[in-house]
Amino acid sequence: MKKTKKYYIGIDLGGTNVVAVIVDKNGKIYGKRQFPTFGEKGPEFVIKNIVNNVKEIISEGRIFIEEIKNIGIGSPGPLDSKKGIIMGAVNLPGWRYVKLKKEIEKYLKVKTGVENDANCAVYGEKWIGAGKNVNNVVGFTLGTGVGGGIIIDGKLIRGANYNAAEIGHTSLNPDGRLCKCGAHGCLEQYASASAIANTAKEKIRNGSKSIITEIVKGDINKITSKVVYEALISGDKLAKDVWDEFIKYLGAGVANIIQTLNPEMIIIAGGVINAGKYLFEPLKKAIKKQTFPQTYEIVKIVPAKLGELAGAIGAAGIVINEPDYYGL
Repeated sequence: MKKTKKYYIGIDLGGTNVVAVIVDKNGKIYGKRQFPTFGEKGPEFVIKNIVNNVKEIISEGRIFIEEIKNIGIGSPGPLDSKKGIIMGAVNLPGWRYVKLKKEIEKYLKVKTGVENDANCAVYGEKWIGAGKNVNNVVGFTLGTGVGGGIIIDGKLIRGANYNAAEIGHTSLNPDGRLCKCGAHGCLEQYASASAIANTAKEKIRNGSKSIITEIVKGDINKITSKVVYEALISGDKLAKDVWDEFIKYLGAGVANIIQTLNPEMIIIAGGVINAGKYLFEPLKKAIKKQTFPQTYEIVKIVPAKLGELAGAIGAAGIVINEPDYYGL
């Protein structure tokens, strides 16, 4: 008896971890898994590892591969979403001209679409998350870098060759820090989770005193944005200086987007949103100072609802709702 194709797989390929989900056409989750990317082992290893993990969660969910209609993958860019090719992912060393769509289809025999990971995250939030029923939404994903996704009038903005919304690589300081992309002063060098940690490391190496050193037991390399936050809520001055710098640059980046696009909603995603009022209260004040009253009054600045699953759910949602774009 022929199986009904009623499930979809969404995969969020990150620089550190991969998240995979199985959903139905309404976004109900039937299986999920997170596992290390092992990006340093190269594209071939990563792809086979994704395939093996997908097979396992399908089996665990007592679902047959024949019941999977489409697979959506969110990947770091730049990429060609029409052809499913990764042109050169900044946070995945060695990923140059990787035919991701072709490889996944070869191993799993399921039609696959590939989209920018941050586009997938904002799409997921628009579909069944914080941005549901909102037509003009911009997402900022704060992690290793800063990802961006833009939906205007209900449509995902991809650009002339599918690389729009690289918000993390908009420059706030042309003479600033060197980014992995080769440019200077990119937003993600100042306003990502990694940037928070790097700024703290820089200050401590230059002789500044902080309880952060005690928290990491003298191993500066163990400093993370979470460690900086712990020091911040304990009243540490250096942590506050680092946090204030992070807020200043993130506020400027968000304000630039608000002034350019006049969205109804800005969705902030990533582990940093767990800082709650320590993030959103000063961020809103910083943004308000740098935007027109008319554009600020209409925009809601909110945390993502889908958490670490946003990218994977969005990757599935986009191949459910826009299959023709990917030739599925």
